[in-house]
Amino acid sequence: MKKNVVKRLLAVTMVAAMAVSSLAGCSNKSDSDKETTTKTNEANDNKGAADDSQSGEVVTLKIVDWESEAMNTAMQDAFDNVFSVEHPNIKVEIMPAPVGDYGLNINGMITAGEAPDIFQAGHDMALSLSAKGMLTDWSTYADADTEFTSGFYEGTYDLWKNDGKTIGFPSLINTYGIFYNKDILAAAGLEEPKTGWTYDDLFTYANTLKKPEEGKYGLYNFDTSCFNVSLIGVSNGGTPFVDNISNPTKVTVDDQFKAAAQKVTDAIAAGAIPGTTYDGSNSQSLFESGEIGMLYFGQWELDNLIRNVPDLNWGYVANPVGTTGEQAAIFDAVGWCSPKGVEHEKEVWELMKFMSSYVYETVLPVTPVASCAYEEPSQVYFDVLTEKGHAEASEAVKTMMSAKKRVAVRFLTTWAGDAGKVWNEDYSEILDGKNGKTVDMLPEMAERINQVIADNQ
Repeated sequence: MKKNVVKRLLAVTMVAAMAVSSLAGCSNKSDSDKETTTKTNEANDNKGAADDSQSGEVVTLKIVDWESEAMNTAMQDAFDNVFSVEHPNIKVEIMPAPVGDYGLNINGMITAGEAPDIFQAGHDMALSLSAKGMLTDWSTYADADTEFTSGFYEGTYDLWKNDGKTIGFPSLINTYGIFYNKDILAAAGLEEPKTGWTYDDLFTYANTLKKPEEGKYGLYNFDTSCFNVSLIGVSNGGTPFVDNISNPTKVTVDDQFKAAAQKVTDAIAAGAIPGTTYDGSNSQSLFESGEIGMLYFGQWELDNLIRNVPDLNWGYVANPVGTTGEQAAIFDAVGWCSPKGVEHEKEVWELMKFMSSYVYETVLPVTPVASCAYEEPSQVYFDVLTEKGHAEASEAVKTMMSAKKRVAVRFLTTWAGDAGKVWNEDYSEILDGKNGKTVDMLPEMAERINQVIADNQ
């Protein structure tokens, strides 16, 4: 990628100049799958961009995603005016997303031999398809192009390698922090939270902001799952709940996990946060209307607040740290994969690299929904947040993206359903303080899940 930095930057400048007209009405190209001219050179090798003088077979590669119309328009601009300028033998076409269950439809398209060259997938979906032998393994290309693979945020690329295979590449990373209403905090005598605040600070704020007489909690939408409780425990120096994000073989409930669960239990009992059965479907709208002080939510709400709620006086801060003072974060990513047996493998590899990295220099200024996993182009996301008056949000996301410790966001296995049956009902009653159940039961519950794992191996 970096060999053509000047050319890429010139192309990006051209895209920026065309932004107004292209967003007003840009449609996908309808080229035929192949346009053949006199072939004089082989396709570029897997380590470099296409040579400008190259002519020959022009291939059209197809992709499928679930993104918005605005994002797809920006992506098509990047394909046409950046990628294809650097790779004149390749054109890219965005296909309509399948109607209905996306994952089920992609599975069917691969089975029928009708899948696109590259498609969007969640981490769990990619792992599932890989386990069925349905994805291209990019290990050979990736191992030969360390200049590319070293550009990802630490730990993000490695989690898209499983069982010795590179199953795809992460693209956008979800981070989860705390949105806060500056006016409500000020009225309660609370300073704006800063990066490096602690979980003790968070629950103190929540207790201060609660208004039980009005039926209001201090913090809404807080993730009480075992995975987020594990995040608190890990922040305090504990062992992660699952031993491996992509392929867990064991769960552990140590003293730090128990202490974190007790902290959440106490916050529920005090009315600082809702119980596990609370319907939080309106929490986002409550925050947007200025009715609540704090909201735990994903970074995609930043884009919505900036564009659609201009009068709300809000801020965003990174998830708290624990006693170690080290930032830990949930790993939750979407990425790009290819079906097994793609026809134009080298060309698809070049497009895969672009889609996992520099395409976002064009996309994120238009739709700043998340930071990309590739570190260099993610700077445009942080710049957009700062330009919109939210440097604190830029710092928050950057801090969580740089976290060295990452924990799972869910079970990514075929036995997840069985584990849920063992864990969920008792776990909810423990946190809600019902039927005499306490955190002391958690280690025994973990052993029951470990038996589920053993039975499925």
